[in-house]
Amino acid sequence: MRRLTWLLAVVTAAPPTAAGSVLGRLQAAHAAQLPGAATPTSAHYVAQLLPDPASPYSDPIAMPAFTNEVYWAQVVSDMGSPEPVVLSRLRTELGLGRARPGVDVTPAPGFRDPFVSAHATRAGLDADIFWRMLDIHGHAHAIRFATQALGMQLLREQALAVEPARHAALGIDTGVFHRVMGARHADEMSDHDLRYLDTLVQHRLLHPLRGTGLPTVWRIARIAAAFRDARGYLGGSPCRPDATPDPRFAGTLGPGDTRTPCLVAAHDRAVHSWYVDALREPAPAATPAHGAMARLGALVAALLPLLDMFAIAEVIDAAVADDLVSVEAASRADAEAASERAARLTCRIPE
Repeated sequence: MRRLTWLLAVVTAAPPTAAGSVLGRLQAAHAAQLPGAATPTSAHYVAQLLPDPASPYSDPIAMPAFTNEVYWAQVVSDMGSPEPVVLSRLRTELGLGRARPGVDVTPAPGFRDPFVSAHATRAGLDADIFWRMLDIHGHAHAIRFATQALGMQLLREQALAVEPARHAALGIDTGVFHRVMGARHADEMSDHDLRYLDTLVQHRLLHPLRGTGLPTVWRIARIAAAFRDARGYLGGSPCRPDATPDPRFAGTLGPGDTRTPCLVAAHDRAVHSWYVDALREPAPAATPAHGAMARLGALVAALLPLLDMFAIAEVIDAAVADDLVSVEAASRADAEAASERAARLTCRIPE
């Protein structure tokens, strides 16, 4: 537990949490106006925000029906922002954003491909971290380690936001960052470094920073999408050069359809659905040069159930799946249970 305390101290370096999610405020305002009525779920709002919620590519409805409700006006007033800004935040929280280069995202330099860059830019991932993770894990395995990439980004952001003299007191271990950036293959990543990065990500999943950009669960999925698009596609890309779906992938991809959608044109929540399905698939066989993949995969699965290779993880069920898009929408019991699981898993770190 001594190591756990040191690892989790880093979360105190995070910026202050913004005052609640738009979804949480909407649900609370609805409950206050209509006591005893069933609280609308995230699916309820998604169905009003998209003309075809089943499609990964559906364009948004400019002014959904709930914007005519009194409780919506109260939410907008309480948040102190113009209605289009609040509505945009709600769409982001619910995973309705896309990553079409030049349309939704201005791709950052350094990624060699506009689609890869668009995903990474939307996820807030720096190019040097992206390429280091790809070099370490290889194209066939990289999407399974998207959390490591995000953990590195979170560590860099914390290190830059806090003066170096306070790093040790707050548990910000920049040595982890430098060791991983210097690693040439998976064998050179220690169990400690991997657990440290996954602890950062798990804490951010369970304790989101409201109003600070793309939610963590969607960031992870977008990073995985960047790795997938960087790998390329046999038989042709599911996207056309203008970032619209190839006609073969233009419709709804139903249950059992194993094709990869046009990820840059798909909503964040559709990319996340693809990502979870990809994690359910058996991992590609490790080559002799990647013999550490089984060890790393076991560590990821043990510390961060969200990324369990073989099943939808507990944390998705408890915090972000279906109607639990944000922890604020989950029950207090769910959030506490997930935190306890995180503590038990992290306490396995050897002294």
